[in-house]
Amino acid sequence: MHKLRDVSLVVIISVLAGIWCVGELAHRVYGPTRLAVFSHGVHADGWVENDAEISIAGLFTRGNYLEITWNAWRPAGLEPARMSAYVCGELVSNFVVTNEPSRFYLKGDCEPRVVKLKVENPFDPAGSDSRSLAARIESASVSSRFGVPLLAPLRMAQGIFAVFCLVLATFVAIRNPRYKILGCLAVVALTMYFLSATTAGPEKVFPLWLCLGSLLAGVAIGTIDTGKGIADDISVTAARYALLLILIAGAALRFYGIDFGLPANYHPDEVPKLNAIMRMVNSHTLNPDYFLHPTLLLYLTYFTNTLFHQFGMLGDFRDTGFLAGRCVSATAGTISLGLTYVIGARLSSRLTGLMAALLLAFLPLHVTCSRYLKEDALLTCMALATILSVVLAVKSERPRFLLLAGLFAGFTAGSKYSGILIVGVVGAAPWIASRTIFPDKRYIMPAILGCLIAPIGFLMCTPYAVLNQAKFINDFSAESRHMEHGHTTAIDAWSQLWMYHFARSVMPGVTIVLSVLSAIAMGFLLVKRRLEGLFLVGLVLLFYLPAEYVKAKPAPQPERYILPCLPLMMLCVSEMTRQLLKRKSAFIAAALVLAAIPAVRSIQLASEVRYDTREQLADWMKKNIPHGATVLLDWKPYGPRITSQDFNVVYIQRARIIPSLDVKALKSSGGDYLAFSSMFYDRYFSQPEMEPLLRQRIREVFERVPAVVEFSPKYGTYGFHNPTITLFSLKAEDFVRLDSEINLKREGKIEQTSNQKISRMAH
Repeated sequence: MHKLRDVSLVVIISVLAGIWCVGELAHRVYGPTRLAVFSHGVHADGWVENDAEISIAGLFTRGNYLEITWNAWRPAGLEPARMSAYVCGELVSNFVVTNEPSRFYLKGDCEPRVVKLKVENPFDPAGSDSRSLAARIESASVSSRFGVPLLAPLRMAQGIFAVFCLVLATFVAIRNPRYKILGCLAVVALTMYFLSATTAGPEKVFPLWLCLGSLLAGVAIGTIDTGKGIADDISVTAARYALLLILIAGAALRFYGIDFGLPANYHPDEVPKLNAIMRMVNSHTLNPDYFLHPTLLLYLTYFTNTLFHQFGMLGDFRDTGFLAGRCVSATAGTISLGLTYVIGARLSSRLTGLMAALLLAFLPLHVTCSRYLKEDALLTCMALATILSVVLAVKSERPRFLLLAGLFAGFTAGSKYSGILIVGVVGAAPWIASRTIFPDKRYIMPAILGCLIAPIGFLMCTPYAVLNQAKFINDFSAESRHMEHGHTTAIDAWSQLWMYHFARSVMPGVTIVLSVLSAIAMGFLLVKRRLEGLFLVGLVLLFYLPAEYVKAKPAPQPERYILPCLPLMMLCVSEMTRQLLKRKSAFIAAALVLAAIPAVRSIQLASEVRYDTREQLADWMKKNIPHGATVLLDWKPYGPRITSQDFNVVYIQRARIIPSLDVKALKSSGGDYLAFSSMFYDRYFSQPEMEPLLRQRIREVFERVPAVVEFSPKYGTYGFHNPTITLFSLKAEDFVRLDSEINLKREGKIEQTSNQKISRMAH
């Protein structure tokens, strides 16, 4: 009876707290700049036009109201603005604008809830301003008599579920029955206090809830006595055959479509690396004169490309260099699968290693990053080699392996500067070996020597850091400033509640199921307090926290920064699964089911790699656009590859792209067409802390510039593959036609404009 009472109380607390929490997250006071984003006729300067519409989505059908605070000033001699407010087409208020707030109850079933403001006595401002104006809005907010907005049932259910997960996990994790309800109340109180104190929106808070709830769930599961898991391991022979199959599948995914976009190049970061390699080729030296990144990847690419040509590959050395560099990454990605297996086998069991390698083989983020001439796959491979060397030193009681670990740590830093963090693992080996707060004396000197060898390993990969010291210091300083000041915009870890990469990198790149399981597994291993589990959790945090801390999270692929976390997260999931299950057959079934989830996503993405949307648009243009037409393009790697032989191609200067997107500027640009890529504009919508006015300018392009055709991928843009590409007409007659459609839509005579039929962004 007491248990039923306690569980019922937990459910009631969760329901009430969940409704309040989602309402508090949505309770915002919007200024004119923000209002201009989700309204029509409310401008960033606050002025409201006649027939302005404010659209508010996701509200409950009853109980909410919109409160607007006005600045009643109008030009001298004009009487106060007289207005009428309509909600979902029904008149709800006639009022005169004063400095007192106006309140409109948001009844109705329309979605979104549309508040239309009609002005009985508008005025026309002087000069070139052609607007028909009423008064100026200072702010607006949505609320209810409960102090927060009441959201749609689905949104409230999400909040209830989020709070319920936190509360239920706390309830199960606390062993003493007397403190269970107190613990639940404390979690709810802290959650409500946090939400009332923070300015973060649901896009930041829900990932935090999910992560913390999953960690608590792992703690709760870990408090249950589950025994030691599977008693016997898989045989060495069976493990070798299974690993071979995993390596073949992983390699097939990574090498498939590896020549995407060539001879054109769709990844802008690959070009500087090939430029550095060609400087070495042309100067007959190994000085790349490039140190924004270390040079191990450059040397391996140079060596691989030379081998290609030695074995008969045809083509210019520069052109084949892209393929060679991508093969280096794909090889490193495949080797990482084997290293993950051995680490898991040495730390726990061959079953743990196999499952982790299997999951890693199919993760969309790891597969995608293994196709690029970039440092991330190589960094991950070298970091795993370092970790394996430390594990071998401790598990085999061979301290001399720490010297090898130090060398690999240097190679890790020689892959990417952030890899220097792995030296801390080498230095921690004496404590790992002792399993206490006191170091094992046998490992102290080898660990010190390993740390001292790491710089030698780095210089083996980047010798010209010394031989070309001035250039190295200049480039290294520039990269450090980039990390500190950000890319398109600086993204601070605290502003994202340290959940930027969990929400935007881990969940899309690992799948939501494995992301949640990873967090659960980390909580599980923490509460079990075995050194091997704590070691894995510590390694995940070693690579995750710095990626969150740095302010540079460059679109369109910031997720590559957490790539080294992935094999360690999969090891956590595998070890938890091994400890929870009792039979090998159940373990193998679980591994196959979990691997199928990311495998489906990776295969879908791979199916669209070879014929990119940029190539699709280029082919369409050659067939349907008049020869010699002037085509404006945003940044070259993001757009279709068209040549001056077919069209008059004009690339907008990067610094001038946003100013050039003004509708009036496009009309007078002299161009016939504009090709616009989501790899450029999507960052203004997907990245946090972006200026709303920039988003609005981009929306206006999709609403008011005539769209001709749009190519978008079936399975979505990922990494540097398959952006959504829209071709716009800049011809005067097409602008006239679209303006006519917009007016007809406002009058209710048509449901959609041609732009809305063509482009997803026009809605």
